[in-house]
Amino acid sequence: MSIATCPTFSKAEALTVLEKEWGITEILKPLDSYLDQNFLVRNPNGEKFVLKIANIETPENWLDLQNKVVEHLYADAIPKIILSKEGKQMVFVASHWWRVLNFLEGTMLSTVPFRSKNLLQNMGKFVGGLSKQLATFSHEAAERPIQWDLQQSASLLENWVTFVEDEKTKNNILSIMENWKSKIPAISKVRKSVIHADLTRYNLLLDDSGKKIQGIIDFGDVCLSWTIGELAVMVLESAMTGSPTPFADGYEVIQSYHEVFPLTKEEIELLYPLIQLRSATIVGASARQLSMEPDNEYVRKQAIADREMFLQLSSEKEEFATALFLKACKMETEENVKIHLFLKNTKIKSIFGNNETLEIIDISPSSEIYNEGAWNNLEQCSKNIKNQLQNSFGRTVYKTSILKHFESNPKESETIALGIFAFAAVGKPIYAPINLSFVKKIDDKCIFKTDNFYVYLYGIDTLLNKETTLKQGEYIGTIASENSNSPFPSHVFIQIDISGVAPQYCLPSESIGWEILCPNPSSFLGIESKITKNNNETETLENRRAKVIQQAQEYYYQEPMNLVRGWQQYLIADDGRVYLDAINNVAHIGHSHPKVVDAATKQLKKLNTNARFLYEDNIDYAERLLKYFPESLQVIFYTCTGSEANDLALRLARAYTNQNDVLVIDGEYHGNTTAVDEISTNLMDNPTASKSVRPFTHPLIQPNTFRGKYIAKTPNLSELYAQDALDKINYIHSQGRGIAAFISESLLGSGGGVEMPKEYLKKVYEHVHNAGGVCIADEVQIGFGRMGSHFWGFQKEGVLPDIVTLGKPMGNGHPISAVITTQKIADAYRKKYTYFNTFAGNPVSCQIANAVLDVIEEEKLQENAAIVGNFLKQELEKLIDEFESVGAVYGHAMYLGVDLVTDKKSRKPDSQKALWISEAMKQRGIIIYPTGDYYNILKIKPPMCFTKENAIFLVETLRTILSKMED
Repeated sequence: MSIATCPTFSKAEALTVLEKEWGITEILKPLDSYLDQNFLVRNPNGEKFVLKIANIETPENWLDLQNKVVEHLYADAIPKIILSKEGKQMVFVASHWWRVLNFLEGTMLSTVPFRSKNLLQNMGKFVGGLSKQLATFSHEAAERPIQWDLQQSASLLENWVTFVEDEKTKNNILSIMENWKSKIPAISKVRKSVIHADLTRYNLLLDDSGKKIQGIIDFGDVCLSWTIGELAVMVLESAMTGSPTPFADGYEVIQSYHEVFPLTKEEIELLYPLIQLRSATIVGASARQLSMEPDNEYVRKQAIADREMFLQLSSEKEEFATALFLKACKMETEENVKIHLFLKNTKIKSIFGNNETLEIIDISPSSEIYNEGAWNNLEQCSKNIKNQLQNSFGRTVYKTSILKHFESNPKESETIALGIFAFAAVGKPIYAPINLSFVKKIDDKCIFKTDNFYVYLYGIDTLLNKETTLKQGEYIGTIASENSNSPFPSHVFIQIDISGVAPQYCLPSESIGWEILCPNPSSFLGIESKITKNNNETETLENRRAKVIQQAQEYYYQEPMNLVRGWQQYLIADDGRVYLDAINNVAHIGHSHPKVVDAATKQLKKLNTNARFLYEDNIDYAERLLKYFPESLQVIFYTCTGSEANDLALRLARAYTNQNDVLVIDGEYHGNTTAVDEISTNLMDNPTASKSVRPFTHPLIQPNTFRGKYIAKTPNLSELYAQDALDKINYIHSQGRGIAAFISESLLGSGGGVEMPKEYLKKVYEHVHNAGGVCIADEVQIGFGRMGSHFWGFQKEGVLPDIVTLGKPMGNGHPISAVITTQKIADAYRKKYTYFNTFAGNPVSCQIANAVLDVIEEEKLQENAAIVGNFLKQELEKLIDEFESVGAVYGHAMYLGVDLVTDKKSRKPDSQKALWISEAMKQRGIIIYPTGDYYNILKIKPPMCFTKENAIFLVETLRTILSKMED
């Protein structure tokens, strides 16, 4: 078939045909297409359809083939053919065939930035079922030559590669074409059937959850081809392209597909070459199409993503990918079987000549060798390992993960060691564990080979010549001097490799594949090989957690990582992945701060006791903390959590006023004790009960100027919102009661970081005080300098509260909190009650809290919050103009929120998008999560040591994800 450009009928021309032939009266918009012309249309009843005008070169029987396939696969997920007024499936007008199909609702896979394991498995099963159904279908036109049939790719590429301008890309295509020639005898023997042939991210529709396929569109490439080609297309375009972990995602799809429609070993071994061929074909076709239509943005957008994926499909990864795909189908390569038998049945000697005692040294991310930031200090890390060695000897376990210096990179780092480190003194002799042939030395890597595999020894000095043959036990060389660029002391790293191209370290998501090619070399140290735990134990942890921890205690993310370490503004998982922590305001000064650790351990060695005893620690801290407050606020009550602090604040207010009613701001959360739960109205934390308020709880209209009752630029904005407080107070008085308190954050944290209109809080405070109530400033989330411009949020708003509550950021997450109030309120409480909290304000907690204040002052974290926080907000605000889905950016300094909407006009909250973005950000190494009543606001409240570089990384990653979602 020759290729013509897309039809170019005007909307008016198309509507004329639609009305005449189908009685459809409205065209909503054109739809993207590669060769045909498509429109979204609607009939008078409001039903939506797709008008498809075929390319002029498309024969009638080809379209009949598509129609028959659709009928054969008749299901909700398949578009239905809408017959014309005369009962025809298609009509011929103006030299083109016209068809109408029903419009399938759903979210296009290309706009979903996160592919969960559930979705990938569903994709595999769904398409496996498709292949199973089509295996029984036939049509006389199915054996047609079309460009997207993989059977045509090699010949078409001979011409298309000439349109590729980039030399690197062109050379890669030529290399893949050459490799494909060797596969032709094998591919001629595999199964054939009719396939869809175009299961791309643009042709698969998902349900609202993004976890399930609910529609397939565009059957224009249906043909008789290699059955395995269906899976090759699906894996490349719908699982791998655009994924941060393409091979891991492909693994999930293949595994699920195979369960439904079993593959043969021969098909699996051809899958990766077919994926490469498909990718090369797409790149070549795009280059050709753009030469004809340089302004075709649809093709250009696809071409960028497709080229990125193509460059990842290097020929070096063929053995890796094939091993991975075989494992997905519970099969093995012949080479893998041979090597395991060899290692099992061969008597192997230790490379040290005798069986030295080698204690296991933990170098995984949870290891103590990385404590106090040593993971960023190579020399210190090496010293820490040396301190654990016995007579200079030690070893790691096979396939351990390590911790590397963090870089702002949305991709995984290679942290899984595909071998074993054996530590020994410089100059220690190394001997051949088996018969080996020396190949060459590259840098510190000595390469040896056997009949079945390669052996790599890193970190040794040798004088061997090329092709030297060594008998078992013969001298190889000695342990080399320490490398100043390594975090490890002198050692030999031992690795076995079947492929000959395995890296020393691999990505965590690819470790399942590489471990097949790089078996455990423990026997080379005279140690019996044992099965090791997979580095990624998250699923096991989830199952264990589900058995013992109540499921109402939810955790972040659909596929949570197993965290083992925190440092500064970073959290580290067991696989060595370092995440930028952008939500942990509780770790106020940063994770694992040495001053906090030192303060805690020193005090634990001396005294930690009941708060009813007399000791200086809590007095010293109270005197210091109160200097940060106005003169009227000079009495402190120690508590352990923010919930306890707010609970006590309510008791103080009620004791002082002899009233019970409380004003709160709608959508706010103040803790989880019974008392504060009864006044919290945040849907996210209590979805079924939070809006069913008690008679004494009176929510005020949330003063949100983006989506609230009164929006920005409304005259007298503060007065309008504050009037609600006055109305509620008048209502309370009309019931014969008075007001006890108004409690509010000075920046609405649970509302997503919403800053209230200027003067609003002043006016509400005035109304409350005039009514005899007290004002409580909840500083649990936003205090201690997080506002940048002020140490406390209430100072920023220019108000003077009667009671202030503080939370665990006070102790950097350690359980210490407080209530600060006036002497009058404290005395009124004392007349009625005593207060006792066993370990509130204990010596250890107070020493930690003191250390937190030291760090805030010494490291100028309040100033950092102002500079970095304001910069971050300005950068986030740029996204409002760039993307339809970014409605507003809330907050101040280091407490921000990004409000996501379906569109700016309606301002409808988009909670699904917020969840998808959070998952996608996590995949790219950044931790944020939704908040707010609708779960649509991305909360950003990082440790105070957050930097401008971190801010740039966060915004650029978010921009990339949003761009893909709105393409």
